[in-house]
Amino acid sequence: MIIQNVLNNNAVVARHQQREVIVVERGIGFRAKKDAKMALRDSMKVYVPEDQAKLKIATATIASLPSAYLDLAAGIIQEAEKRLQTTFKSYLLIELADHVHFAVQRLYEKIVLHNKLLWEIQVAYTQEYEMGEWALHQIAAQLHEQLPEDEAGFIALKFVSNDLNHQQTVNSLAFTQTLASLTKIIFYNLGLDMNVKTPDYQRLVIHLKFFLQRMYAAAPSPLSLKMENYDYVLL
Repeated sequence: MIIQNVLNNNAVVARHQQREVIVVERGIGFRAKKDAKMALRDSMKVYVPEDQAKLKIATATIASLPSAYLDLAAGIIQEAEKRLQTTFKSYLLIELADHVHFAVQRLYEKIVLHNKLLWEIQVAYTQEYEMGEWALHQIAAQLHEQLPEDEAGFIALKFVSNDLNHQQTVNSLAFTQTLASLTKIIFYNLGLDMNVKTPDYQRLVIHLKFFLQRMYAAAPSPLSLKMENYDYVLL
C-alpha cells in the first residue's frame, strides 16, 4: 500500500490494489509521509469506499474526530466480534466512532434522545444489547462520560445492521419491532415469564429470526411456506 493522505495519528488514505482505501490503526498516521509504502497487517482496519463521494464523506468524518474516539471504537468492535463470534463491515469503525462522538456532544448540550425501541432491542437482540452495555462502560472508563442506557440500544442496532453474517433482508428497526411483538404474543398466550437470560428464550428467538427472515425474503424452504405451517410455528 502507498500512503496518499494522513487524516490523523490513527488513520490514513492509501492506494491498495488500484483503489483508494482508508486504513485505521493505532499510531499509523504518526510520522507517516505521503507516497510512503507500508505493508498490510492483521491489526489494520481497512475501509473500501464504493465511490469517491463515499470516500470524501468518510475522510471528512475521520478528520473531524478526536483520535480517542477511533481508538475506543476499534476496541469495542474487536471485543464485540470476539463475544458475538461474528465479523462486522469495515465502515462500522467510522460509524460507531462518529455516533459516540455525537452522543457525547448531546450530553454536553443536555439534549436527551430517547430510544423508543429500547425494550424491543433488549428482547430481540439480547447479546448485542449486552455488548452495547459493555460499550457504555468502556466509554465511561476511557472518555469519562456516562451515556444513558438508551445508547446501549443504539449501539446494539449498529452491531446488527453492520453484521456481515446477518442475513436480514428488511430494515433493522422494523425487524426488531416484529420480532419483539411475536415474542411477547407467545409468552403472553402461554402465560410464561419472559426471562431473556434463559437458554430456552435464546433458542426461541433464534427460531423466530429464521422464520421472519424466510418470510420477508420469500425464500424457498424445505418446509412448505403455507399459512398452516406459520400457525404451527407460532403456537
